Amino acid sequence: MDKIDHHIRISQLIAREVNYELTREEKLELDNWLNESKENLDLYYSIRNREKFLDWDQQLHQINTVEGWNRFESTIKPHRSIDVFKTVLRYAAVILIPLFLSGIGYYIYNDISNLSQQYTQVNSSKQSKPKARLILADGSKVNLENEENIALKEKDGTLIERDAGSLKYQNKANAKSKVLYNTVEIPNGANYQLCLTDGTKVYLNSMSALKFPTKFSGKTREVQLTGEAYFEVAKDREHPFLVNVSGTRIEVLGTSFNVKAYSDENEIVTTLVEGSVKVNASEIGKSTLLKPGQQAVVDDKRGGILVQDVDVDLFTSWKEGVFLFKAKRLEDIMNELTRWYDLKVFYMNPVVKDLRFGGHFNKDEEIESIMEMFELTRKINVEVNGKTILISAK
Repeated sequence: MDKIDHHIRISQLIAREVNYELTREEKLELDNWLNESKENLDLYYSIRNREKFLDWDQQLHQINTVEGWNRFESTIKPHRSIDVFKTVLRYAAVILIPLFLSGIGYYIYNDISNLSQQYTQVNSSKQSKPKARLILADGSKVNLENEENIALKEKDGTLIERDAGSLKYQNKANAKSKVLYNTVEIPNGANYQLCLTDGTKVYLNSMSALKFPTKFSGKTREVQLTGEAYFEVAKDREHPFLVNVSGTRIEVLGTSFNVKAYSDENEIVTTLVEGSVKVNASEIGKSTLLKPGQQAVVDDKRGGILVQDVDVDLFTSWKEGVFLFKAKRLEDIMNELTRWYDLKVFYMNPVVKDLRFGGHFNKDEEIESIMEMFELTRKINVEVNGKTILISAK
């Protein structure tokens, strides 16, 4: 592969990453290029920069793509003493990315409206503080908002180590003591992490709650979930780990998976990252065994379990502080944003609820900036008034 082909190949990889279409092999190829030099890394982040994307978007709605491609070709003539590397990637950001998003062959890019499926990285320097609270066995409540490292102790002797954004349980309880239960509740705009006494790690999303014993006893390890959580279950073949949620039980031995079961949604969604899980929907009398990369959707209204292959990153990115959407209904996107930002959303035209969008946003980004990106698709108008959002069709 010659130099120019290599630069165009990197442009294609960046375009595919923006559109979340990279294969594992392509991601490795792009990562290798990023690790080659600091210049590569700086240029990559420059291309993915939000402010530049907004400028590119305006250019793309004005640009004559035929003339642009001609300029691109003349720029890379071998007799021109220019920095080919930077020039190619600059054109990749303005011209090649929309070309490659739609596949090879779109040298004349006529349908700019396809930008509704453009994926963008939004940068933010703001930090959110966890606002969780812990409810102890006696009903007393501990505010976990402040970040001081303070140790707590339950009545059975269980030690609770408290750190910024996380709790860790250590089983110091008397073997004969009564099993006590704690609950961690997460409000809008916060995530939280805890480590149970068996070593299982749980990441809780906003507006979620987990009830769990301070020590596990008996033949199973059981917890009760409302909302959404990502589990990294400690292996123990003799004691299966059970997640009970709205009439559905997820049984695992040692695995990583995500469960989403908010009370305002009809579905219970289990997404398996690694290992295996068994989903038992007792209320409809059905069960299924999942493999990594599969998802089970329990729908009480339809009376069944839908199993499908999915991109697990789309369902687990929240624990990394990212909103990640791909061809998702606007109403479903806004439901997720509402849980984080505590919003009230009004749709002036009901038809817009079913419009589909993609995006990649930092969860610490201002809601005004996120909604601005949706407006750039030229499909909707958005008005943000504090925590109230009005959405209408273009």
